[in-house]
Amino acid sequence: MQRSEIEKTREKNFRLLHLYSLYLNERADFISAAMVKEIADIGGFSADEAFLLLFSEACGVHPTDGGEDSEFFRQYLAPSVRRLDAAKYRSDPYYKNIHFPNVRNDNWELRTDRLKAYQPFIWDDVQVDETLRELPPLGYFNEEFPYPVVLQDGREWMLVTPNEVETIRPAIQAAHGRLVTFGLGLGYFPYMASLKADVDEVVVVERDPKVISLFEQYILPQFEQRGKIRIVCMDAFGYLDDVMPMERFDYLYADIWHDAGDGVPLYLRFNKYEEHFPETKFDYWIEPTMLSYLRWYDFNHMPADVRDPYRWLNNQNTRQRARSLQADSFLAD
Repeated sequence: MQRSEIEKTREKNFRLLHLYSLYLNERADFISAAMVKEIADIGGFSADEAFLLLFSEACGVHPTDGGEDSEFFRQYLAPSVRRLDAAKYRSDPYYKNIHFPNVRNDNWELRTDRLKAYQPFIWDDVQVDETLRELPPLGYFNEEFPYPVVLQDGREWMLVTPNEVETIRPAIQAAHGRLVTFGLGLGYFPYMASLKADVDEVVVVERDPKVISLFEQYILPQFEQRGKIRIVCMDAFGYLDDVMPMERFDYLYADIWHDAGDGVPLYLRFNKYEEHFPETKFDYWIEPTMLSYLRWYDFNHMPADVRDPYRWLNNQNTRQRARSLQADSFLAD
C-alpha cells in the first residue's frame, strides 16, 4: 500500500470514528424500540435491519444513494454494527453474583444505570484488518440492560458494561500466579481473576482512598475469593518505582485511564517499565485502540523517504515502538 492509499483508508477510519463519537455523545438514546418497530412494519424489515437503517441515517450516511455513502455503508458502518445477546452478559459471574446499592462518598458515587433498548455503544476494542481499515465495534440490545457504574464528580469513571467485559476478557484469560493490577474501579478484573484456580494473589494498586472505601464496604465482601485480594493505596508510578522492585509478580495489568485519549501517555510510561521487570508479563486495557492512536501519529511523522509505508506502520505496531523516538516525541507533545 502506498501513502496515498493509506491516507484514503485513514480518512474513512476517522469519518466512522467521528460519526460514532458524535452520535454517542449527543444523541445516544435517539432511536427507540417504537421507532424500530414502525420502520420494520412499514418496510417489511427485521428489527435489526430497521435499526441499522435508522442508525445510518441518524449518522448522516445514506446507504441507498448509490455513491460514496453506499460504499461507506457497506465497507464500514454495516460491518461494525451488531445486536448483542443480553442473556450472555447477565450470565457473567460478576453480573450474577455482585449487587450494587446506590451510595455516595464525597465526590464519588456508586449506582446502577441502564442502557435503553436500541441504545448503541462501543462494545469491544477497535478491529483492524490487513488494509488498516479500523472498525470500532458498535452494539445494542433489544431490551433494557442494567449495569453498575462509579462516578467521580458526576463523570463516569468505571462501569461494567459489555465493553468492559470484552476488553478485559483477554487479561483475565492471561492472568496467572501472583499478579498486580493498577486501577480498582468496580473490581471486575480482580473479581474474575480471583476465581481462577491458577491465580494465587491479586494485588490492587489504587490511589484514591474514597474509591477503596466504597469498594471495601459494598463490593469486596461479596467476592467468593476475597482472601486472594490485597489493596494498596498508592500512586501507580510510585508503586512501580518504590515497591515493585521488592516484589515478584507473574502478571501485571494496567487500567488507570478513562479512554484511549488520556491513556496513551500513561501507556507509554508503563511500557518503559517492562525492561525492569522481565519476569513479569505486562498487559494493558484497550491496548489495540491505543496502538491505533500511535499508528496514525507515526503516520503523520513518517519520514518522507520511507519506501513501504504499510510495512513501516505494521513494524511500528508493537510495544517496542513505545520506546522509539516517535513515542518519545508523542510524550513531549
